[in-house]
Amino acid sequence: MKHSFINSAKTALLFLLVSGLLVACSNSTSSEEEHSDPEGFRLKMNGETVVEQLPGGTLTGEFELEPEEETALITIFFLDDDGDEFQPDEPEYSLGAVFEDEGIAEFEQHEEDGVWSFHIHAEAEGITDLTLQLMHNGHSDFNTQAIHVHVEAASPN
Repeated sequence: MKHSFINSAKTALLFLLVSGLLVACSNSTSSEEEHSDPEGFRLKMNGETVVEQLPGGTLTGEFELEPEEETALITIFFLDDDGDEFQPDEPEYSLGAVFEDEGIAEFEQHEEDGVWSFHIHAEAEGITDLTLQLMHNGHSDFNTQAIHVHVEAASPN
């Protein structure tokens, strides 16, 4: 009888271990099923960070341009809650931009630069704020804090 109880206990324990393993394997957390939610962002130009909003932090950096000047290519990297950079690769995601005051600067994207890269083209003297948006099927999943864009004529030497 004692031997039968031990065999039953071993069988039950083995069943529980196998069941637990199967459940754990079926709850895959692969990147194909999930995507990170942005908690911040980083704008890079020529490999250098020029504007940054860390998760839970304030924005640092701004753009200073002269009228008719265009920035070098700027690329956005979203930051997850650990501060790790990512860019969504699903086709339903895109980058949107809204200027507080129109006519001072323009957001320009070129197909050959990719979905997450853009230029800012200065049009007229003034100060405006740019908000970038992670667009998903026509609505914004994430808005950046306001990025200051100053357009001022060069001072004569």
